[in-house]
Amino acid sequence: MTSQPNSAARPAQPVVVSRYDEVRALLADPALTVPAVPRPPFSLTVAWLRGAVGRFADGPVHAVRRAASVRVLAGLDERALRAEAFRRAAEHPSPELVPVEVLAVALGVRAEDGARAARAVAALAPAYLPPATPPSPTTSPVPTAPPVQTPPPVQTPPPVQTPPPVQTPPPGQAASPVQGAPRAQATLAAQAVSPVQIASPVQTAPDDAAADAGLAELSRLLGDPEPERLAVLAGLLAQACAATAGLVRNALAADTGPCPVEDLLAETLRHDPPVRTLRRVAVRQAAGGVPAGATVLLDVAAANRDPHVFDDPDRFRPGRSPRHLTFGAGPRPCPAERIALALAAGVVEAVRRWRGGWK
Repeated sequence: MTSQPNSAARPAQPVVVSRYDEVRALLADPALTVPAVPRPPFSLTVAWLRGAVGRFADGPVHAVRRAASVRVLAGLDERALRAEAFRRAAEHPSPELVPVEVLAVALGVRAEDGARAARAVAALAPAYLPPATPPSPTTSPVPTAPPVQTPPPVQTPPPVQTPPPVQTPPPGQAASPVQGAPRAQATLAAQAVSPVQIASPVQTAPDDAAADAGLAELSRLLGDPEPERLAVLAGLLAQACAATAGLVRNALAADTGPCPVEDLLAETLRHDPPVRTLRRVAVRQAAGGVPAGATVLLDVAAANRDPHVFDDPDRFRPGRSPRHLTFGAGPRPCPAERIALALAAGVVEAVRRWRGGWK
């Protein structure tokens, strides 16, 4: 852990955790919580949606909302979802939208309105999950020097703000697994070329008016369910638009030969996770000396390339073990893992088979 001198003119920086074992431990540490989002009165706005879903809640409220999502997910047939994703993706102009379309229909949208629902979700998703600058995908953590003094506690920033950019240290430069200063930003320019050209359906910056209109349209297509159910359904679809679409895009861009699609997706989730950091707040001192009051960025992308855990971590090699941390760990793992993997598998199989990929 490193620190910077205090400065009244400069805001305190978040603590960055990048080691696999430490990220996993902090995901299970009850001293870290998710910054709560206030819940305004019901309205068809993304501000209301963010305050009504389990993703941005903690404690008993999170438990109740998560249980509602789990009940909905338990009623879905993953094999049927995979088959339908395969069927639609074979000729779809934007394959990464297929998971949203298929899931929307499974959750109650009429089949002929699946594409319209996907467009509505694509409009609301950037405001639901505001974009954060990702850390570098190309550098694994490096051995560190002994830790030095922990930075003093800092105030928790407003829960809806996007955290400052962070990046994994460049090769050869020592860095602590828990840092009190931000790391220099890198870009994602050096990416493999996908076998098909795919345009991202998610905007690069939130448009609140468009997002609210997207939620209103989605509610109509779902039959205007009561607010609690709408929050569950819209939250699942927004997550599919952001994370599952990103998984599809990254898997199709992977430079690899034929292999089981399950292995391809697992290695994509490790090597190029669609969600690269997780944000938490320490309500008291947490594992590894994280101080009470600190904002913590769990660098999942770096943890997934920790050389102490993964052999040759920067190499894309399907069939690896142990498990990556992209779906989380501890009391808040992703509840939709099996559904996301089923949808992504169907799309990737179809594109690889019918568009010049694997035979």
